[in-house]
Parts: sequence; structure tokens; C-alpha cells
Amino acid sequence: MTWHGYSFNRLFRAILTLALGVILCACGSHEDSPVPVGNQSAKLQAVRVVSLSPGLTATMVALGVSDRLVGRTPWCEVSTDVPIVGSLLDLNAEALVMVRPTVILLQPPAQGEIGGLSDLAATHGWRVERFRIDSLADVQAMLENLPKVLCDPTIENDCAKLQERSLIVQHELTKALEPITDANRAGRTLVLLISSESVDAMGFGKGSYIGDALDRMGVTNALLRSGYPSLGAEDLAKLAPETVVVISQRSAGAIEQLSQIMPNSALYSIHAPELLQPGGGMISGLIKLREALTQACQARDKDSSTSTPEVAP
Repeated sequence: MTWHGYSFNRLFRAILTLALGVILCACGSHEDSPVPVGNQSAKLQAVRVVSLSPGLTATMVALGVSDRLVGRTPWCEVSTDVPIVGSLLDLNAEALVMVRPTVILLQPPAQGEIGGLSDLAATHGWRVERFRIDSLADVQAMLENLPKVLCDPTIENDCAKLQERSLIVQHELTKALEPITDANRAGRTLVLLISSESVDAMGFGKGSYIGDALDRMGVTNALLRSGYPSLGAEDLAKLAPETVVVISQRSAGAIEQLSQIMPNSALYSIHAPELLQPGGGMISGLIKLREALTQACQARDKDSSTSTPEVAP
């Protein structure tokens, strides 16, 4: 081979390599798109979300961006096409790596996060975004800040559109929480979660998102404890509220037992599982709660007997 032939072959291979590089770049996915920034090139990634909180997942649905979800817990109510990656208590690290998230959403639990999640996220370059959604103020702060996390830089005007959707959801939440006319007629009110035919229940006390909702609606919460205390028959009898709203899917037997434990209480049952997921998805549940409370107010006379003092069990 002559020197000229050798040079020509080298030149041909260089041109071929360059051409292939151009073709591959042109065929690349939008998930990893180079865009010029000054004299450099920055890569934009589509947002791929793993949600480890049913409440945050429901908020994504309410914001219209559930298509960005690539991983979920078994309790997240969303398309079954989205893979389950476990939960904070039993995270499947292998499944989590396979779905290639860019963002992980979680609601920090009282018992702490599963060991290794932060290290795993750091290794793979995932962002971990934590949102407390215990109180109503927490929910409202989450609705304001989550759009910034979910904003997709590969979609034009996505941040502005997401913010608009968030404002709509916030407006619907505010409307659902408006004061109820003559709310004082309901008297001391207890909201309970009963998950079986047993009367063992979970209450919503001061500082809980439903406790805060009662305050916003102008209804007196009979439960002075904070958080979500467990209440037995003796606790319920001692509280003796004028109105009880039960959130339950299987409440027929429990309602009958409650009527015997609290014979002077007006009992209402609502099917509102969405109310158990604090976030943008609970608005329809709040509307059901509001309707039950409004019915309780209307059913009681203005001159009903004076309420008994509030007692914390």
C-alpha cells in the first residue's frame, strides 16, 4: 500500500466515524437531548418519577402528570403498567435501578427511611425529594412546591403549565374547606377510620390534616389529642361526641356497635378511601366529609342541648 493509499484510507475511516456519530446523535432519545449553552452542551433529561407515597402519587394524578411515573408502591392507585418497586419498609433496590428514575418522591415516615436509599440515590444520581403531608399546611406547601420537582425541561412551557394546574387544585381544595353554614349545630364532632367490623378505630386529632379540615370548616373537633390516636370502645364512650363521621368500606357492623357505645351521637358513614391519602387526590373525599357534616348541621335544631365539655381520652 502506498503512502497516498494509506492516507486516503485513514481519511475515509475518519469521515465514516464522524458520519455515524452524527446519525446516532440525530436518532437519540429526547430523554437525553444535548442543547447548546454558550460554548458548551448541556444534557436535558426527561423527568422519570418513582413515588413511594400514595398521597404524592394521587397528587401527580391530580396534576395530570401520572405518565411521568415509572415506579410506585403497592398502595399507589395508578395504572398497573407502572412497576411496583416496594415501599420505604421493603424497597426492592433491583427493581428501583431497573426503572431508571431521575426523581424519587417520598413522605418521611416517623420510623425513618429504609437504610441505603440515600446511598443508592447518590450512586445513581437520583434526586430524593421529601414532603411531609401530615397537616393541612403541609399539604398546601406540597401543592405549591411539587410542580417545581415534576417540571420536565424537555417539554416547552411545562413549568408554567404545571403551576397553572397546581393553582387549580389549590383553588378546589380551598373551596372544599370553606366554612359550613351554622357549623356549630354539628356540635363536638369525631371523625373515625374503621377498617373492619370492629369498633377499634383511628381518630384524627389536632394537627392532623383532617383535624385541620374540621377547623377550616368551622366544626369543633371532639378529639383533643394530636395526630392519629387509636381509640377503643372506652375512649369513644368517654368522648361522647354529638356527631360521628365514619370513614369505612365495611362499616355496617361497626356502626351498629358505635350506636350502642355512643347512643346520643348522630352517626354518619362515608365511603371515601381517597380521604386517607393526604394530597391533591383527597379533594373528592373532603367534599363527601363536608356533605356529611352539612347534613348533621341541618338535622340538629338550633336549640339543641348544650354540648358536654371536651374530654381527651
